Amino acid sequence: MNDSSLADLTVIERDRESSAPVQTEPKMIFRFALTVRLLHWWLVATFATALLTGLAMGSEMENTSLLHLHVAAVIAMGGGFVVALVFGNTMAVLRFVRDAFLPDRSDFEFVARMIARPFHRTGVRWGKFNLGQKGLAWMMLASLAAIIVTGINSWHADGDASGPHLTAVIIALILLSVHVFMAVVNPITRPALPGMVFGRVKRSWALHHHAKWVEEEDRRSAKSAARS
Repeated sequence: MNDSSLADLTVIERDRESSAPVQTEPKMIFRFALTVRLLHWWLVATFATALLTGLAMGSEMENTSLLHLHVAAVIAMGGGFVVALVFGNTMAVLRFVRDAFLPDRSDFEFVARMIARPFHRTGVRWGKFNLGQKGLAWMMLASLAAIIVTGINSWHADGDASGPHLTAVIIALILLSVHVFMAVVNPITRPALPGMVFGRVKRSWALHHHAKWVEEEDRRSAKSAARS
């Protein structure tokens, strides 16, 4: 075989390699199941309804229509959670609660680094939610509990104990406003909104802000693919 034949074979092999399909990573990554998304928007709607009707009533409870709507919104919040657990994707809801409320190693690592070097970047690789998101979730849950407890107390006192209830409502309204700002306005966290609407977010954004979670999802997908 002469040199020209060898050159031709080399060109052919290179053409085959260049034409071989290249596996690229998807641009989007799945973040929230349908049940979780529906539950989230149901809680937002009922929470907002309870807050707005409570503010509209103030310390006056003679407006029976507003009072009934206010109480129904609070009951509907808990009812929606139960319906999601019983009739929806139960495991997805439980995983969401775990990820959004329970601390993990990244949270403790962040606190330890902040204490050791408070004026330096921590470089922590976050999971599905960072410590700030979990803190906001806990504060909103606490404000909701305070609204319910102080509301029942105010109801039994015929509005005479409405001060603590109104305070709890205002705090909850501030927290809800922060949540809306982070989801809609803040450019750093705004890319997460499609995840709660369509279920998926950009993989590049997730890698930058939630690298640990992306790696866990990739490992889970690889195991599922290997089993199938």
